[in-house]
Amino acid sequence: MSLDVTPPDPDPTLEAALAQDDPSALVTAVDALLQRGTLASADHYLERAGRKYPLEPRIAVRRLEVQFRWKDWEQFEEISAEILARFPERSEFHLIVGQALEEQERVCEAIRAYGRATRRDPTDLEPAQRIARLFRARGRPFLARRNLRRALIHHPDAAVLHGTLGYAYIDDGQYPKAVASFTRAAELEPDDSPWLDDLGGALLLAERWKDAAAAAVKSLKKKQQNERAWTVYAVAHRHLGSLDDAEKGYRNAVKAARQPTRARGNLGLFLASRRKDAPAKLGEAKTHLHAALLAHPEWHEVENAYEALRGLPA
Repeated sequence: MSLDVTPPDPDPTLEAALAQDDPSALVTAVDALLQRGTLASADHYLERAGRKYPLEPRIAVRRLEVQFRWKDWEQFEEISAEILARFPERSEFHLIVGQALEEQERVCEAIRAYGRATRRDPTDLEPAQRIARLFRARGRPFLARRNLRRALIHHPDAAVLHGTLGYAYIDDGQYPKAVASFTRAAELEPDDSPWLDDLGGALLLAERWKDAAAAAVKSLKKKQQNERAWTVYAVAHRHLGSLDDAEKGYRNAVKAARQPTRARGNLGLFLASRRKDAPAKLGEAKTHLHAALLAHPEWHEVENAYEALRGLPA
């Protein structure tokens, strides 16, 4: 996208802030422009402010953020190089550069930029999480874990790092280690966090059915309308042979889901699997499977189960 180089109409508040020797007032006025999405005016005044206050990081970071939102990457690269030359040790600038590189799918360069951000501010957890996500997306979970372990040296009690480590263990099938990571994350952040549900999922993958059911119950005590927890509850009880409890879990997952087609597919598969002991429910199974297949045509398990029931009345 090419930037509009036409100077915007003068803004009295910003003109006054520039005339005064008050960068804080200027930052406040620019933030008001950004909240309104007036990027051209914001960039115009930030450029002028940058010339007046070349060593003011609040102005520089906002200019870089405007360029990021504009996504004119050639212009972004030019301005970011200038700003990084002035603020080589400010981690937030390296983070924004990493985000821009990631947006352009320049993954290796993005990882290096995030690494520079982390080295300049080891207290910031975001670059480490972004590096881990990029490594995982490239099928390199072991590199994600190595980076996360480095971050954990500085933040041993950061639940998000332990949780992200758990995902990286799941990526290559190390389910017991994933269980340990999610357990630690849930201990550190027990309220209003996803880690208990992630722990339940990891316990299912590790085939620890009783523990998975217990984790689901614990999660449901905190929040009854929890599709993930009800699904874990259902799968665990299905493997434990408690089919009535499993059906209860699948049905409650449908009720709790904001977009229930995935949960309906799971319920339909479960009901279809009970062809012999609950034949009266096969018509309902077909209805759920059909709804799931319309929303998820790539779900082959649902497609096969639906095809097997096509001859039944709705």
